[in-house]
Amino acid sequence: MRIVAGCLLVAVGSVLLTQSSQEFHSRYGEPNIEHFAARPGISLAVEYGSDHLACQVVIEPPQSLIHQEEQARLMSSDGASQVLEEVAPVAIRGKETNAMIDVTGCVQVHMTDYENVFIMRTRHTCDASSLDQDVRIAITFKRDICPKPKTPFTVNRP
Repeated sequence: MRIVAGCLLVAVGSVLLTQSSQEFHSRYGEPNIEHFAARPGISLAVEYGSDHLACQVVIEPPQSLIHQEEQARLMSSDGASQVLEEVAPVAIRGKETNAMIDVTGCVQVHMTDYENVFIMRTRHTCDASSLDQDVRIAITFKRDICPKPKTPFTVNRP
């Protein structure tokens, strides 16, 4: 075993069991989805269109790719709001065209349709005194190159 450029390399015979980001990029090209640590306890996943601009963004607590938590993890609502404003500022959203809140027990889903984006924000509100109520924020940009968002406001459009 040895550590090279911050990566732990374990060799079995002559095969390495781990690869760096640079190796994946050189082999497969630029990623169409990236994950970022936006704030402590808040991750950001971005899916890009063929023009390399964001089409869909998910803001949620960090999760392992393999081991999914059974109970929803919560993130800071203030921090989630800050990241939402950085990713889809009010100024670019356009006019609000529809809004809906769906409440099931402690789960509230706020869906807001704007001219340029659709935002779905899920919160767990059982503990009203908690500052950590956000479960997930999904943002879909309405650009021709991006998949069309499926929303409760969408009437069967081609």
